[in-house]
Parts: sequence; structure tokens; C-alpha cells
Amino acid sequence: MPKKQYDIDILAFIRSLSLETFTVTDITRHLLEVYVKMFDKKKNATQFVYRHLKFLEKQGIIKTLTINNQKAIVFCWSVQGEDINDLQKRTHLENKSHESIINKLQEKIRLCKAEMLTNIGETEAYSEWVNEMPELVDDVKSHYQQTRDQAKVMLGKVKGFERLLAQYEARL
Repeated sequence: MPKKQYDIDILAFIRSLSLETFTVTDITRHLLEVYVKMFDKKKNATQFVYRHLKFLEKQGIIKTLTINNQKAIVFCWSVQGEDINDLQKRTHLENKSHESIINKLQEKIRLCKAEMLTNIGETEAYSEWVNEMPELVDDVKSHYQQTRDQAKVMLGKVKGFERLLAQYEARL
């Protein structure tokens, strides 16, 4: 049988109760007081609350307290002293930060690729010049070697930045 969907923001509801610790029974009792007509059976409300509390626990918003000799699972806020809005703002800022990092890495990759292509073009120019004027090979050799080495460095940077980019994109 499919689960009945209820249009309740359970997180906001629990926060509005201002409880430091709570059980499924506590939340169910308050939920049934506020949403009298929404649940036809107490069992449905209890299952709804339990599912959502477990989901919030999995997200790290709440945690289970281990209390011996008690049958009920006692939950508390996992971030004591920090409002859930602060937690949501921090998560949003972290996502923005990741996006900013991704943008910076993409820009660095673009610049390094441009520099690398410039260096490759320069080495090709030196090769072309040596083919036309073989007697000037000594004049060109150091420039050719330097730009070739610089192209290798840029290729290494591109690979490094691309690896970091993949890492940060995976976090988003």
C-alpha cells in the first residue's frame, strides 16, 4: 500500500515546539493536536513522524541520545546552540563557496590552456625558423627549449586543476 503524502514541514514543526530532546511519541502527540483532521489514525501519524525523524537523523540535523533502560528513542538537535536556519545558511554558503571554487578552477584551466597553446605555437615558430635558417640553430635553441619546458609545466597545471575541478564538482 503506498504511503499517504502529508503536506507538513516536519522540521519547522519540531523547531516550533522548542524542545531540546524529544521522542517519536512527543512529536506525534503535538502533531495530532495541531493537525487533528489530517491523520485518520494515530498509527499513521506515528509512522509519519518516525520516518521523518530517521530522515532528519540521516541528514545530521538531529541525533539519537543513548539512554539506558528506556524503550523510547530520544532525539536531540545535533547542532546544539546553532539554529537550524544558521545550519541551512551555512550549507548554502558552502555550496556557493564550492561554486566559486569551481568557477576559479575553470578560469585557471582556461588561462593555463591559453598559455600552453601560446608556448606550443612559439616552439613551432622556432622550429620553423630553424628549418628555414639552419645556420642560426644556436641562436634559437635556448628559446625553443625554454618555451617547450614552459608548455610542459602548463600541461601539468591543467591536469592538476582539472583533477581538483573534478573533486569539487563531485562534492556539489
